[in-house]
Amino acid sequence: MANPVITFAAKLVRKLIVSALIACLALVAYSLWVYTRDAASFEERRSQMFATLTSERAIVEAKLQEAVKKQNDTAKALAIEQQRSVQADKTLKTLHELDAGAIDRLFGDADEQKKHTDRIARLEKLKADSQTNIVNVQRESVLGEDVRESLAIRKIELEQEESALRRDSNPVAHYARSAWTEAGWLIELVFFGYLLGGFIGALVLYYGWSKWVGRGRLLKLETESEVPPTIGESALTVEDSVWPGEVLWVRRGYLYSNEDGLTQRSRFVLNWSAPFSWMFGGLCRLIELRNGRSDGDRRVIFANSVSPFAELAVVSVPENGSLVIRATHVLGLIASAQSTPPIRRHWALFRWQSWISAQFGYLEFFGPCRLVVSGISALRAEVMTAADGGKLPVGYTSQAGLVAFSPRLGLKPVRRVGFWRYCRGLAPLFEVQLTGAGVFVTRDMEEHAGTRNQESFSAQVRKLFGL
Repeated sequence: MANPVITFAAKLVRKLIVSALIACLALVAYSLWVYTRDAASFEERRSQMFATLTSERAIVEAKLQEAVKKQNDTAKALAIEQQRSVQADKTLKTLHELDAGAIDRLFGDADEQKKHTDRIARLEKLKADSQTNIVNVQRESVLGEDVRESLAIRKIELEQEESALRRDSNPVAHYARSAWTEAGWLIELVFFGYLLGGFIGALVLYYGWSKWVGRGRLLKLETESEVPPTIGESALTVEDSVWPGEVLWVRRGYLYSNEDGLTQRSRFVLNWSAPFSWMFGGLCRLIELRNGRSDGDRRVIFANSVSPFAELAVVSVPENGSLVIRATHVLGLIASAQSTPPIRRHWALFRWQSWISAQFGYLEFFGPCRLVVSGISALRAEVMTAADGGKLPVGYTSQAGLVAFSPRLGLKPVRRVGFWRYCRGLAPLFEVQLTGAGVFVTRDMEEHAGTRNQESFSAQVRKLFGL
């Protein structure tokens, strides 16, 4: 038996490889779209880009030279203003040293003192203006340095783009890079979507949708049936009797043998009230065996010649009883020759059970009659009786394995499988819960050698209509 860890690791590696391949295909597809979107050829577009980059680089270089020249002029102006401020400060210091004392201010020359004061005022104004100019020039220097740096960076970028364009001589690599630049996020979304999409979807379905569906109402068909049917033992070959006044309709290839004394003829469809439905359901071109004698019953033996592992069972539907079953599983019908037992079709379009099981139509066979039932593997019958106190019993089976059930049972999809088992695809998300007193027939969904449990497309379409 394979190690589950190794099996999981192998599946994960395969998933990664497939995800990478899908992402590569998405990149190739987008690259082709970029190629078809270009009006010019690759060489023409490359030449145009060369010309554009060269022209822009020339403009940037000219602006950069102008910015450098302006920055040098600003530095010179700053130096002049700083020198002027220093000189004014020194002169003011000298003039302040020559300030007249108190006696000189009282008895000295007033004109000389006024000239001295005016000179100090002019130098202080010159110093203040110089300080203001220094601040303005420094601001211009900072702005000019930012402009110069941005132009230098842009020049480097243009040179790098020109260098990359010279190396970009392969059109395939060019369009691949362009596609990744434009839609890299989309390609990553494709990669991780395929890699993790199934797991995320399983989480949503398991922990969200399944709980909501499980809270829905039971699917219960409106019926007049009161007595449950009786299910015989399941085997590869079964036998039954056709009593006087009874008739057997059986599909060709499923009648193994019969005793003498039965009148045999052909019948095109089981019931002429809906001929196309019975033809589509496979109950056409039947063998009709009629017992018109009065000297006892005649034995007949049934076997499934199509699948050697398919078991059969005889279901006896009494008077005032009925059984819901798909026409595909009905191989034969034994009833009174006086009248064919009524068959009613039910529709359930707005119930979760119908959508999950992909079956919207249900056929109800009324008694008294006996049905020869077969699946594609072993059959198993379950009888559910009400417990003391009136509590209704509950049974479970797989959606695909349900063959027939009493119409008084209520059906409901429920989640019973573990998350990892469902996520790994080992089991379906929903099973069918049957509630009430009655019987139901299921088929074994295990694989047998030479047996295919998957239904064909035509069988799935027939299942939609309950056939």
